[in-house]
Order: sequence, then C-alpha cells, then structure tokens
Amino acid sequence: MKSLFNLLSLFLLAVVFTFSSCDKDPTEDLEEIIKEDLGYVPKIAAFRLVTPASTAVPPGTNLTMDLRYWSEGQIKDIQFFMIRGTQETKIGESPYTPAYSKVTRTDSLLFTYQVPTTIARGSTFTIQARVTNQGLEQYPARATLSFTVPQ
Repeated sequence: MKSLFNLLSLFLLAVVFTFSSCDKDPTEDLEEIIKEDLGYVPKIAAFRLVTPASTAVPPGTNLTMDLRYWSEGQIKDIQFFMIRGTQETKIGESPYTPAYSKVTRTDSLLFTYQVPTTIARGSTFTIQARVTNQGLEQYPARATLSFTVPQ
C-alpha cells in the first residue's frame, strides 16, 4: 500500500510539474521558424469599403477602399487586383509609404477604383489587396472585397 501511495504521489508531482512549466505560448515555436526561415510576413488587419455604402455597384461607380495593415518586416509594396472568375487583372500598385495610425496601430492606405463601364450587368467581381515584404514577395498578405453589378 505504501508503494502504491508513493507511486501515486510521484505521478501527481509529475503532472503538476508538467503543467507548471508550460508558460510558453503555443505559437512561439512557429513564430521562431518563420523568423528564421522567412523573416516576418505582413498582416492585413482590415480591408473595407468606404464608399459607396453598398457592394452592389453599377458600371462607372467610384469605389473607395480602406486598407489597414502592418508588418514587423520591411514592407515592399501594396498591390490591388480585380478578379473575375479565374482572371486576375492588376488595377493598382503603391510603394510602401508609412501612414501609421496610433488608434488602430496599423498603416493605412485609401485606394480608389472606378468600376469599368464595360462590365456586364449581373456579373460579380472581387477586389483583392496584397501586401508584400522585401524578399518575401511570394508570401503576400491578402484580403478581398466582393461586389455585384446589378441588372
């Protein structure tokens, strides 16, 4: 009985020790691998439509979008694409210009785009923002907004 008590005490002590030594964040190892292998990749905090108020947009409408992003690495540029089906068309590109907001703790960029007058009524399209870091162009952060062209 005494040896069973000792074994149980040893087991409980091991469990307590195991859980008390786990003050490492579960993602810490992954973040270290990314820093060592790739560096820092950018993050997009928000991508939203400012004007118009609706995502149903007639041809010729001017869209204003607000992109909020950040990176611990060196940002290279921000690109915008129009995606219709499987076709991607670059519609804008901007080199990185710091525009830090103390409120959102991100950089911000307003992007304006005019919906083509030739776009078919009843169709849908997506505007995608891509933020890339220097040396990590193959790993952009992406965010999208979807639109419809009313009949």
